Amino acid sequence: MSIFSRFALRSLKRNRTRTIVSIIGVALSVSLITAVLTSVVSLTNMLIERTASDEGWWYAEAAGITAEDLKRLQNDQEVTDLTVIADMGTISLGEDNSDIFGKYLYAKTWPHDLDASEPLISTPEIVAGRAPEAPGEILLPHPLQNAELAPCGLTTADGGPIEVGSRITLDLGTRTVTNREDGASVTATAIRGDYIDETAQTETYEADLGHIEGTVVGFYRAYGYSTIYSLQGNIAYVFDDGSAVDRAITDDSAATWAGAIFRTANPADAEPLADEIVNVHERTTDGASTVHSSLIRWMGVTPDTAIWNTLYQIAGILAAVVVVAGVSLVYNSFAISVAERTRQFGLLSSLGASRRQLRRTVLIEALAIGGVGIPVGIALGVAGCFVVFGLLGEGIAALSGGTQASVIVSPVALGIAAVLGLVTLLVSAWIPAIRASRVSAVDAIRQTQDVHLTRRARRAQRKASRRSTSETTERSLGLAGRIFGIPGLIAHKNLTRASSKGRVTVAALAVSVALLITSGSIADVMSYASDTTVDTMEGQDLLLYIDVTGAGADQSLALADGKVDGPGMQDALSRFYADVPSVDGVTPNGYMTSYVADAFIPAGMLNDGIMGLDGSAPLLANGSWYGSAYVNFVDEATWEAYIDSLGLDRAMFCDPARPLAIAVNSYDVNNGETYGNYQPFKATGTIESLEFADLNGHFVSSIEDDPAGGLRALYYDNEGNPVYLPYDEAVANTQEIEVGALANTRPVCVGSSGTLQLILPASAIDLSANTGYLRASMSFDTGGDAAAATQTQETLESIAEDYPELDITYTNVAQGKLQARLMATTVNTFIYCFAVITGLIAVANVFNTLANALILRQREFAMLKSVGMGNRAFRRMIAYECASYAVRGFLIGSALALLVSWGLYQSMMLSYSTYEFHLPWIQIGIAVVVVIAVIVASVMYALRRTRTASVVEALREDTV
Repeated sequence: MSIFSRFALRSLKRNRTRTIVSIIGVALSVSLITAVLTSVVSLTNMLIERTASDEGWWYAEAAGITAEDLKRLQNDQEVTDLTVIADMGTISLGEDNSDIFGKYLYAKTWPHDLDASEPLISTPEIVAGRAPEAPGEILLPHPLQNAELAPCGLTTADGGPIEVGSRITLDLGTRTVTNREDGASVTATAIRGDYIDETAQTETYEADLGHIEGTVVGFYRAYGYSTIYSLQGNIAYVFDDGSAVDRAITDDSAATWAGAIFRTANPADAEPLADEIVNVHERTTDGASTVHSSLIRWMGVTPDTAIWNTLYQIAGILAAVVVVAGVSLVYNSFAISVAERTRQFGLLSSLGASRRQLRRTVLIEALAIGGVGIPVGIALGVAGCFVVFGLLGEGIAALSGGTQASVIVSPVALGIAAVLGLVTLLVSAWIPAIRASRVSAVDAIRQTQDVHLTRRARRAQRKASRRSTSETTERSLGLAGRIFGIPGLIAHKNLTRASSKGRVTVAALAVSVALLITSGSIADVMSYASDTTVDTMEGQDLLLYIDVTGAGADQSLALADGKVDGPGMQDALSRFYADVPSVDGVTPNGYMTSYVADAFIPAGMLNDGIMGLDGSAPLLANGSWYGSAYVNFVDEATWEAYIDSLGLDRAMFCDPARPLAIAVNSYDVNNGETYGNYQPFKATGTIESLEFADLNGHFVSSIEDDPAGGLRALYYDNEGNPVYLPYDEAVANTQEIEVGALANTRPVCVGSSGTLQLILPASAIDLSANTGYLRASMSFDTGGDAAAATQTQETLESIAEDYPELDITYTNVAQGKLQARLMATTVNTFIYCFAVITGLIAVANVFNTLANALILRQREFAMLKSVGMGNRAFRRMIAYECASYAVRGFLIGSALALLVSWGLYQSMMLSYSTYEFHLPWIQIGIAVVVVIAVIVASVMYALRRTRTASVVEALREDTV
């Protein structure tokens, strides 16, 4: 070990406090970086496993491939896994069956040859029977189980219901869609779905592709939608005998096609390959490509969506905060140490030490601190992850979609944390090391190298030299001297010398204030994001959706044109609700009947916030508005409780002769990329529910401003041409709904919506005359107990047998709510851990900087005491200096924190359009209290240390 290494280690040993605090700061910084990286690796791995388990390991799909495309994929060494699904044609279910079972089925081959450990696609859930395993076996959607269809393209051999074991025939054909305007036609496939725009298109079907005969071996749970084009639509899966794909690719029909689903060695190569296959080659079939974004985004191949941009920007801000915190703490420690040891470096220089050797001395100190702090920090970070993952296992599992929480200790992540910690140390120590190597031997021994007057001080000195010697002493003392006396003057002179230790102390305080405020701002934005995007349906654990027009009801309450007997339905709901027995721990929340109205709202009731709601039109020229609104009728007990919770007058709002509605005025809306909270109402008033005139089977599309003045209605004729009518001719009847109050909350039984909501009591059901029935619902609170919700459901199912007019669907949401709460707890815990660690770094930063700055000034303090400065005057001097440091540090730190908060605001605006920027006053207040407390503690500790040495010993201090 060289003499300079021993000198560096000796210096660390003699300044134990500074060394220990520096090690703690490095350990905290590295532990935070380690914890963040390990958590990211662990959560990413969990999300990859969960997504792949639910959706398969495929990366991309090319739908509508040619024979050349298939050959290319099979021969491409980059493609590691490949499966192909053939669409053999479309089966028409006929008009009589379409309302319940949909218009079409699509005959497709059942996926096979899939790796059991990492299957490319997740096959549908089979609810009865099994999957096709041999030629002639067919798997059908679950709604067709036990169904008896009207004559259509799917027939059973015995003419009875469709069951497992039934022999069926599938008639295959072609769908053709024609534009009304130009007559252009195109063959429609499952790639584009079943929907067509009837105002602009017509559709025909011809069974021209033969038929498939086989045996039904099972039924699968079908929803008709998939992110994979090859699995789009209601599908009748048939077993592929090995020739189906070739037939679909090589025949002349555009209705038959094949889709290739594959995985590549590099996830980033999958999407470009699929796009090239679909877009470059000429083909006769419809084509499309898609990428498995929900999987590969966790692999670092991120789609360009606003929410991910928000998360990455916030993550970048967090990383910057951690790095700045670490650099600041270590840099301040070394800067003060070097500034106060210029005498030592000057003596070494006078003895022949080179600049390189002096730099090496400081860097060896940094490496010694890192040699202890970095391993300790890594160990603390990993241990912290195990503790947090252990305590929040359920919440982390909920956050990652149900995958078991486990910590993945990645050597790469640990290596990155160690390298970042080492770089932070070296960068932090490099500038002080350069400063130490440039010290002039003479100035260093005289200890004047770090004392320089500012320009302002030099100008004041020149002015003072020109003044008459008869000027009063009071004037020469200046403002600080007049207020604080001689101690204030001395403190002011120290501050105006612009010494590096003063700047370092202010910088430490500024960074600490910025850290404390930023931590609070991060918690604020994450809390807003959680509250806006997660609807936990508080108090609703078991939901009942009730219909009287569906296949499961006896239709006794159904009227013509999709309307229902409103009073009769309210009576049935009231009797059913009254029959629900009292169960310990289960609280009924009431019930609601929901209708949708074509609403006309007069000027003065709405603001521009209405345009933020789902599918909402802007205000008309006169300030009025036309659009859809939900009209929700709740039971009387729920209505009265709602009125009381809002502090409204029961006599006014519970008068059956004059029903008043309450308009919900808080809507959380997600348009697919951004989230927002809108408050569209600005006043109460009277809303009109419209009933339009008979337009020969056509429907009014919108109400618009008439260029000639007033309003007009728009609809489309049989050829898809727009037709306009004056407003008064289009509207046959209106019904007034008076809004008596606005509210930001809803009754518990009323779910959230992105469409305007009006709340009314069930006694006002006559106001539904012009509206369209949606559904009724009922909910129960089981305290989040999923088992209790299941038991309650079983009880309700037995009661429902006595109500054949009601078709009830049950949804147990208790488990989902539990996951939402666990997710919120997990996110908040991570946020608080980050805030606590950054707060500790800030405290260590200030304590290390200020305490050591005072301790290393023992010689200066001893000289002041030797000339007669008493303890009281000495404390006043220190108080003045600390006050100056605190004020400057707080102002600079607050400015830095506001810049970070503004960056967080800009990041949030990418995904949360209604997030408003505000000053974090609470965090600013906390920062003030913490900074004052740490300054007081640092000064008390430092002064106690300086009092331990006598004046003579301090003046003789010549340590090298």
